[in-house]
Amino acid sequence: MVLSLFDRDHTSRRLSEISKITGINKTSVYRFVNTLVKLGYLRKSENNNLIHLGPKSFVLGHNFFRGFDILQSVKPVIEKTFLEHNISIDSAMLHGRSLISLHRREVDNLIFMRLPLVMKDLHARAMGKAILANMNNGDLSSFLESIKLEKLTPNTIVDPKALLNDLKLSKERGYSINNEEYVKGLICIGAPVINYNTKKVQGAVSLDFPASEYSMEIIESNYTGILTKLASELSEIFTISGV
Repeated sequence: MVLSLFDRDHTSRRLSEISKITGINKTSVYRFVNTLVKLGYLRKSENNNLIHLGPKSFVLGHNFFRGFDILQSVKPVIEKTFLEHNISIDSAMLHGRSLISLHRREVDNLIFMRLPLVMKDLHARAMGKAILANMNNGDLSSFLESIKLEKLTPNTIVDPKALLNDLKLSKERGYSINNEEYVKGLICIGAPVINYNTKKVQGAVSLDFPASEYSMEIIESNYTGILTKLASELSEIFTISGV
């Protein structure tokens, strides 16, 4: 019951909120929450006593996705694009201020990376920037105020004004760029996946390339059309699925 109180619109709760909504007294709620924190399903903010979903909740959610209709619909579309063009593809769904991996397909020449199921550092990822670029101004401002723009490589954009300019350009051209900003040696372009009914961005997809073999000029000249077509197909799936 407690875990079900957290969703995209309520990514954090206070103990008093949980007690009021569930009708359980505060002492019992405190005990339940502490148990879930110890197990990794919830976590507590150190500075403001807010409760958030923990990493095990996201892993549990990902395991659910593996048998969920949307993953079954997304996978063949990505596999088809992979087989046609022999390029690495990554896809994810937005959850709160993180991305949950949906389906990933890699070619042999891509640098090996063990990507997490739950991805943060949206400012340094092509998929993350594609999502941020398509948020409304209020949501974007709130998001940027709540996170630290950590510098992961020399190319990571950590200046807020520079990032906003980059996101504006991403929105205008229809795709975002990760030019070795998350990890050295990896170049990516990303596009948003949107629910056409709600007009909200719900996820993203990216094409990933080794920097040793591809220049950004070649990628933008030859692969952006493939990316935007794939993003459009995934958006149709998200819309039909009601995500």
